[in-house]
Amino acid sequence: MKAESRKVLGALLRKQFCESAASFAKGNFNVVGFAVRTLLIVALIAIFVVFFGDFADVYLAVTTDGEPAPLTRAFELMTMVYAAIMALTVIGAMTALERELFSSEDVRIFSALPIGANTIFAAKAIVIYARQTLVCTVCVLTANITVAAHASVEWYFWLVTALSCPLLPMLSVGIASVLALPIHALKVLLKDRFAATFVLITLVTAALLFAYAYLLRLVSSMLLGEDLRYFFNDAVMAKIAAVVAWLHPADLFAALLTGKDVLSSALVIAAVLVVCFALSLIFIKLILTRALKAQVSSGGVRHLTARAQRRALSPLAALIKKEFLLIFRTPDYMFSYFSVALVVPLLVYFCMSISSALVVRLIGISCDLELALFLSLLFGSLANVFCTTNISRDGMMFYSVKVMPLGYRSVVFSKVLLCLVVAVLSQLLTAILLCAAGGLDVLHALFVFAVASAFSFSQICFATRIDFDHAKFSSQPDGEIKEQSNTAALVVVVGMLTAFAVGGAVLASRMALSLRGLAQEYGFLTYLIGGALAVVAAAGGWIFLVFRLKERYYRFEGGVL
Repeated sequence: MKAESRKVLGALLRKQFCESAASFAKGNFNVVGFAVRTLLIVALIAIFVVFFGDFADVYLAVTTDGEPAPLTRAFELMTMVYAAIMALTVIGAMTALERELFSSEDVRIFSALPIGANTIFAAKAIVIYARQTLVCTVCVLTANITVAAHASVEWYFWLVTALSCPLLPMLSVGIASVLALPIHALKVLLKDRFAATFVLITLVTAALLFAYAYLLRLVSSMLLGEDLRYFFNDAVMAKIAAVVAWLHPADLFAALLTGKDVLSSALVIAAVLVVCFALSLIFIKLILTRALKAQVSSGGVRHLTARAQRRALSPLAALIKKEFLLIFRTPDYMFSYFSVALVVPLLVYFCMSISSALVVRLIGISCDLELALFLSLLFGSLANVFCTTNISRDGMMFYSVKVMPLGYRSVVFSKVLLCLVVAVLSQLLTAILLCAAGGLDVLHALFVFAVASAFSFSQICFATRIDFDHAKFSSQPDGEIKEQSNTAALVVVVGMLTAFAVGGAVLASRMALSLRGLAQEYGFLTYLIGGALAVVAAAGGWIFLVFRLKERYYRFEGGVL
């Protein structure tokens, strides 16, 4: 790299460092969001250590053809662990690279300056690598220390562990740099094919949920005390060995950890890094350079084929259509709302099928109705987090709508109504799936649907009003919200607390009645408690939304992110 390019690279890195430091300044730091994320990470680490440790004890003792093979089992186990870590970090790095290179405002400025595409790419990749190093260090240390606590390891295990912390994210960012640019080209190709994008995103999300459900079944087997050694027979182990053989390059790190093919594994890792670097240079020239030039020359009017309007829409219907198209034509919005809402029923069903038997085993009481209610509220509340951008995602367009001859109720209620339709459809699919699978009868399914829909309405009203009072418009030309706000963190916390409070209340009443033999006589308490709380929540959310809404609407002045 030339001296001038190195100076420019250093300036870009200092700029990004100062921006990151500024996000921690008073008034900019999302305290609630940081606290929630920290608690979730600590909880996930604790859960992983407990269950992965139990699983490692079982897996390392598995025999093939009646012979123990602890070294082979350790290699397979670490390969699967490192493959999971690499999958998460590659996806994260790939998403970050694509966003930073093609959506960030500073790149739009850099594209008009005498800064090479290679320098811009290197500056973004280095910062992302630093972030990925922190993530990989936490994941690698957690997994490796857990394995070391349940198996006998040699000194080189700790040496490779230390080397993996910087090398694994380097490899992940290298692979991501090769994939990010072609994937962006694919996104550009699918840009105006909204239906195809929606189907593709939803199918990928559903496939990930099926994999998640499989892992949940393994966890439930350990919780229920089932002996997994009988599951890992010779046929299953042969399939695992075949899968592990394809998990490249995670198997290279596992080989180094177990002292297997050390030299060849190290050389292959170095070769992969060189290949990723070379391919990145090629894709930078083919894709990134053209994209940067396109940003400089863009600004012309884009002509779209006009479609005849068959009939005039009412103001409310037109606003609802506007909200729908805004979400449907933005891939990130489409995924975070429509796709998530569609897969929520699958998530509830998978967790219900596992937790139902688990609860019976642990407390000896069947609580299918109460569990279904709790899970529907919990995952429904997570899907409704998107409503925290009901006002902010309009951007400066909100002012254009505001000056139109439209009532404030139509403008705000159109957003609530669209979100409510999506939430109700999601809860309806959940109830139908639970009923069809035999988890609930029709009456119980209708009750869960009604209560979950009422709480969804309350959450939508709450999120919309909070966002209305604290709206932050994006400074990006497309107006797309990239970062989660304090509102999102607050709504997540309130939604989860509500789900646990309501679910805990009905579960506690069910257990208390069952222990006294009064479940049949006083079973209506579940309906009474759940129904009453749902009515109170829906009324409270509505009142919170409409209170002094007219006055605040006409005095509205939104900020800019």
